[in-house]
Amino acid sequence: TLDGVARTLDAETVLVCDANGPTAIAGIMGGQVSEVSEATTSVLLEVANWNGTNILRTSRQLGLRSEASSRFEKQLHPELAMRGQRIASRLMVELCDATLVPGTIDVSAGEPDPTRLTLRSSRVSGLLGMEIGLEDQAAYLERLGFGVELGDGALDVTVPPDRHYDVTREVDLVEEVGRIHGLDGNLPSTLPSTSGQVGGLSREQRLRRRAEDTMRDLGFDEVVGWSFTDPGEPARLRIPPDDGRGQGVVLANPLSEEQSVMRTTLLGSLLDAARGNLARDIDHVALFESGRVYLNQPPTGRNVQPEPTIRPIDPLAGQFVGERGAAFAEPHRVGALEVGASVPASWRGTAIDSDFFTLKGVLEGLAGQLGTAVALEASPEPFLHPGRAARIGIDGSPGGWIGEIHPLVCRAWDIESAVGFEVDLAALVAAAGAGEEVFADVSPFPSVRQDLAVVVPDEVTAARVAAAVEAAAGDLLASIDVFDLYTGEQVGEGSKSLALRLELAAFDRTLAEDEVATLRAAIEAGLGEIGGSIRG
Repeated sequence: TLDGVARTLDAETVLVCDANGPTAIAGIMGGQVSEVSEATTSVLLEVANWNGTNILRTSRQLGLRSEASSRFEKQLHPELAMRGQRIASRLMVELCDATLVPGTIDVSAGEPDPTRLTLRSSRVSGLLGMEIGLEDQAAYLERLGFGVELGDGALDVTVPPDRHYDVTREVDLVEEVGRIHGLDGNLPSTLPSTSGQVGGLSREQRLRRRAEDTMRDLGFDEVVGWSFTDPGEPARLRIPPDDGRGQGVVLANPLSEEQSVMRTTLLGSLLDAARGNLARDIDHVALFESGRVYLNQPPTGRNVQPEPTIRPIDPLAGQFVGERGAAFAEPHRVGALEVGASVPASWRGTAIDSDFFTLKGVLEGLAGQLGTAVALEASPEPFLHPGRAARIGIDGSPGGWIGEIHPLVCRAWDIESAVGFEVDLAALVAAAGAGEEVFADVSPFPSVRQDLAVVVPDEVTAARVAAAVEAAAGDLLASIDVFDLYTGEQVGEGSKSLALRLELAAFDRTLAEDEVATLRAAIEAGLGEIGGSIRG
């Protein structure tokens, strides 16, 4: 073909041939033998009409889309072939100084009968909500090339060949009349009739908006990326093919090769947007996206049930009405990416680049606004920097990832360094307490606040330490906060020191000194079970 590719065809593919063999794939692309060169002196102009269904099938099978195929696959009227030939011949004579050889060979399989429709004046006013005179309707349609005959309160309309497959019903004629008459300034403003019901947002919709507002309040600009991507994006993100995100859903009829696969993560579109901003000398980029990803697996979520029973739908988890047994999941995610200095340089100090802990604070702020909490556990991701990556836990279940983007991934997008996260919005909303707050009594007795320095092995996470303290302290622990980390000579190699701030309280009494001492001993014993101890 003209694009320099050898094509393998089947028996259903229609070809244009001459005495020497094939010269073109009908309705899609010409062959190289038909290409015009500097030595061409004679041109045989062949204009044909094709079966739209066959052209669409062949285009999909060959993975070859062209200007011609996009038109012929919609089905054109045979009369347009003669129009096209007349226009093309005239342009070649006027612009290329060609000499027209008289004579035309016309081989026709017959044309479809003209479409004749009746346009009722009452139907026009009923659909558009405004009165348009019958004479005006006729004038509008005649200007568009329609044949019109006036009747009693109606028009008998003959559809021209170029609108044969487009205008097939009376409502299509109403649309043409309204379009030419003009809607702006002519269409009266009326309120729709309702049954008295008042619309509103569901809890999931309100919380999604709250999450998006929170990200904007935290200084992140919202982007809307393409849901389509190219097949090479997982490789640039270093995602292996056997990973669930390594094989995207392939489109049957893509717009282009670069948009032929559905994305499996928001990270690619965020990196694309960041690269575009950095290329225009933007020093600091903080972006977020709230959107869906598309996975080659059945939907999962808190409302999924295998049996065909009536159940609530969880759209955030990728479940939709009428999609029982769906092969693909479309979960809603919130992703964030930051590049550059999160704190700019000033007279008070130098700039501070965004890092893992910068985005950790953003993630915790997002979760806090939804009335929930997240737990982080070290976990590798192919597109994250080794040792600077964590898995996000929400209510005891995996809910996403956070970390510094791998240098090789940054290099593929021409970015020096970046940090980001992606969290499952359905899991956040399911665990959220926002909108469902309940009254919590306040103890009339003073609480006891203590700071503890706990030494644990490096591999023990802060979340595990906090869980051990909560289990040991029981109901008397009102709050716990990890506020510092120390590594160095004083704790020895392979260990770290975590600073914990505890608040102890009871609702029926002031805690006595011996009770606090007993509680502290129980906490120390609980820490010992995970290899930790309290520093003196």
